[in-house]
Parts: sequence; structure tokens; C-alpha cells
Amino acid sequence: MKHMNMIPSIVRSGSLLTLSLLLVTAFSGCEGTWDDHYHTAKTTMNNPNVEIVEQTTEAYLQEQDSLSGMYAFLTEQGIFELIAAKDQLHSLFVVDNTQFALEDTTNAAYLAQSLVTDIALSPSNLYNGERILMWHGKYVVVSLDSVALAGDISHIRFNDIPVKRIIKTGDGYIYVLEQLVKTPQSLYDVVNNLGDDYSLFKEMVMAQNVLTFDKANSKPIGVDNTGNTVYDSVFIISNPFFEAKGFDLTAESLTATMLLPSNEVIRTALDEAKAKLADWDMTRDSNLMKNWILEVAFFNRRYTPADLAANTDISSIYGRQWRTTVQQLDTENPISMSNGIAYKVTWMKIPNNILMYRLKDYFYYYEYCSETQKAEYFNVTNMQFKECVTDVAAWTPLEGVWPKIENRVLTYDFLDKVVDVFNMEFVPIKRVATTDGGYEVRPWKIPPGEYTLSMGFKQGLGFDVEISFNDLSLGTFTLGSSTTYHYDRGAGSYAEGYREALDTPGLITNSKKGNYDRDGGQIGTVIVTGDNQGNPAPVKISIGSSSFGTATKVIFHHWCLRPTNNNY
Repeated sequence: MKHMNMIPSIVRSGSLLTLSLLLVTAFSGCEGTWDDHYHTAKTTMNNPNVEIVEQTTEAYLQEQDSLSGMYAFLTEQGIFELIAAKDQLHSLFVVDNTQFALEDTTNAAYLAQSLVTDIALSPSNLYNGERILMWHGKYVVVSLDSVALAGDISHIRFNDIPVKRIIKTGDGYIYVLEQLVKTPQSLYDVVNNLGDDYSLFKEMVMAQNVLTFDKANSKPIGVDNTGNTVYDSVFIISNPFFEAKGFDLTAESLTATMLLPSNEVIRTALDEAKAKLADWDMTRDSNLMKNWILEVAFFNRRYTPADLAANTDISSIYGRQWRTTVQQLDTENPISMSNGIAYKVTWMKIPNNILMYRLKDYFYYYEYCSETQKAEYFNVTNMQFKECVTDVAAWTPLEGVWPKIENRVLTYDFLDKVVDVFNMEFVPIKRVATTDGGYEVRPWKIPPGEYTLSMGFKQGLGFDVEISFNDLSLGTFTLGSSTTYHYDRGAGSYAEGYREALDTPGLITNSKKGNYDRDGGQIGTVIVTGDNQGNPAPVKISIGSSSFGTATKVIFHHWCLRPTNNNY
């Protein structure tokens, strides 16, 4: 999405002092058939239903009592002044006073511009399906049936609105219609014209605009009293947020769906999310939640109400999931746009899988537990604590950008090797910094929903482990030479934002960049039901073996719960 803005300015040591801003929009690509309409000063009229007057359009309308409402409206909006300045033929679409009184003129400037075209629309030159470009940059489609082609002007339609009268004036045509032609705004226009009730969403979109000075196309217009050159400057407004997805809000070729949350809907969603996080004993950057609201609002296809009813999930241009059975839209009153459709959001939930990117923590937090906590959170059989040790010193693939992560592990020795079994019932815990510089430990309260469980140990232990989640067996997993369950290096997704950093050419060159802070080896999909009332509650992971053979110890690294798309 790019616009060129002409801005008189002073360029002083590379900086710009903006004095005023005038948005200039240029349209191109008009159809060759328009030449049949342009500059036709004289037209041979064979249709007796077309009135011919020698007056200008403005003069004629001024004298017509039945069109006085339209004349006053167009005069107030400066249409006749612009027609005079252009000094070329034109056509106007108007309605009589009775109908004009019923028209919505809330967006007066847009409406007035939608009624004028720089084409002398002779009815004898119209053809079925013709697209007429109006001053506001939108097209009106001509419809002609066989009766219209035979000369009945009442069967000429513009955007399905029938014609009542046609007047050929000295400088153009006036078409009196049964009602004003409705030409939908573009997606960009809809956003740009949102009222105060939608100001938060509008600001989110417009904040993505980038203004770039186009020096090559900026013309010097003078010198100020300090010797600095004053330019009639050209600025290019671009929007990388949408351009990255090939999504131009202004393009008439776009076929889009937009979701419009009001200020009330946004604030309610954020407040409910923050209350939920507090109940979960979690935090989340509010900017990430706001980003989701923006990224989930735009889709690169037009969804009808029937489409929405038929799809449980739709995916935005940023791959954000919108669950139609949870979120609430006003599908009975869609907003038609020239390049798509929009729906007002009546209630919005920020999904659980956005509030929780992933829950990941480490077994070595054992060393921060009291003896009572150790017994409660690390309930072991045939095992004895040996040590917590850092196998790999803290490191980062990009200094100053990504935090340092160490591979610190919890090690247990086996007590009775003859028994050849061991087991740990582990309650996932978090480490929380205290005001005195230390840490306290408390169990994670896991919200109900579906998650992918991943874990990490240390490779080469040489035995299988059986893992259960809240007493549900997930199967047997080999802790052999493979790196699948080796720390968090071998498998799984990444920390939030790291995948995008890896995909940025040349950004991260560290040879170990693929090992950084991953989920670990996948164990399986689990369902958390919470407590008896369905509230977030601690969970239990059981890790054990019925045959560890000649091994003498087991080494634990981390656990990770990642919400799935179904955890909405």
C-alpha cells in the first residue's frame, strides 16, 4: 500500500520540517472505451427520452426546484468549483428532492465524490458491463437489457439503480436516478473513516504506516531566510505490515475479509485476558495481545456469513487462528467493501494459545525447594538425589538480543540396582524471583485445555522410560544416543519469535543456532481438566522404568507444555 503525498517542506541538514500535508491520489489504467465518452462536445441524439439543454450542468440544476436538494448538497461540497477547474466534460448522478431526503449523507465528501465522473456518458455509447470510474476512485457498473438497448432509458441501470431521466447539458450529462448509486468504500477507506468508537483499531492499523521522503521527485520551490531550500516535497506512505503479505488495503483487485473490533470490544478482551492471566499466576506482554488483535483481523479471501458458519477455524494473512464457534461477529449486518467484506466484532476472546505461547521449566529448580517441597514435588522411588550441575554453560546465539540459556540438569542415582526399577512423580514447578534477590518455588497452575507435552533428559542413558501425565500413560521412550530427548536441543519448536529470527537471512550465524531453547522431544498430546470446578490446577508427570539394566543414574533437564490450536 503506497501513496504519494505532496508536502511543502524545508530540508535542513537531512531533516524535514513539515508545513502542511495534502494527500494526492492518482488513478490509472482506465479502460480504452472511455475515449468514446471523453471530449464529445457534440453528440447526435436519437433518443427522444433524453432532454437537451444549452445550459451548463450547474446552471440547469440551479433552476430545477425538484433537484434543489442535490444542487445545494453538491454546491456545499465544492463539486461545481472542481468541475469548473477541470474544464472538461462530465456526468452527474442525482436524485429528486423526495428521494434525497431519504439518503444518508453522513459521509458527505465521499458521497459527493461518488456522484461525479470525468466522462460524458452518452446513453448511445453505454454498453452492458461497462465500468465507470467515479471521482472517489470506485467503479460503477452499467447494466443494459434488451429493452434499454431498444431506447427505453428506464432500463438503464448503474449499480442496479434504474434511470428516471437523462439531461444532456452544454458540458456533460445529468442522470436522475431512482436512488443514489451506492459504491462501497475500499477496505482502506473503511478503516480511515472509522469513528471514535473504533479509534483503537484504526490507530493499530495506521501506526504501521511508514513515511519516506522521495527526494528525486520533490521540487525546490524556494529558499528560506536562512538559506535552506524549501521543497514541494513528495513523501511515499508505505505499510510494511501489509506489504509483507502482499495485502494492499487500497487495491481494488483485493478480495478480503476484515474484522472490526470496537474500543469496547478490545478493552473488554484485554481486561478479561489480564484477569485470566492473574488467575493462572502468569504474565503476558499486553503488546503481544494487541498485536494478535491486529494480525487476526485481515483475511485474503471474502468470507460470506455462510462461509463463516461452515468453517470452525479460518486463518488470517498472518496465520492467526479465528475460531468462529468461540468468537462473535455481527454476520447479519456485513459491511460491503469495494474490495471485500467487513464484519463488526461483538465479542472477542484472546485465545489461550496466545496468552500462553508455551510453558517450559527445568528440573534443576529442585535446588531451590525446601525439604518439604522436594518431597511434595519430587516424589521418587528407588532414587537418591546426587546433584544439580551445569553441563553446558549459559550461551546465546545472538548476544544482547536473545537471553543466555544454560543446560543445567538434575541427577539422581539408583538406590537398589537389583530391583531394576525407578519412578518419579513430578509436579511441574516455577521459580519466581523474590525482592531479596533470591527465589521461591511454587507449582504451575495449568489452565484446562489441550497441550503438546515435550521433555528433555540427557542422551546416552541407555534405557527406556515410561511417562504418564495425570495418570494417563503416554508410552515408552528411549533415552539412547539419539539427540531427540537430549536437553532441549534435538526437536520441537522454538522460543517465541526465534523461528522468525532463524528465517531472517544473515541475522543469526552461530553454528549451534538450531539448538537454542527448543521444546525438546515430543512425548504426546495431553488434556488438562483442571480442578473439580475446571479451574487451573497443578499437574503430575510420572517418569519411570521397569528395567534400567546396568545404568547407575538418570538425568532430567526440562519439561514443556505447548497449547495446541484446540486450546482456544
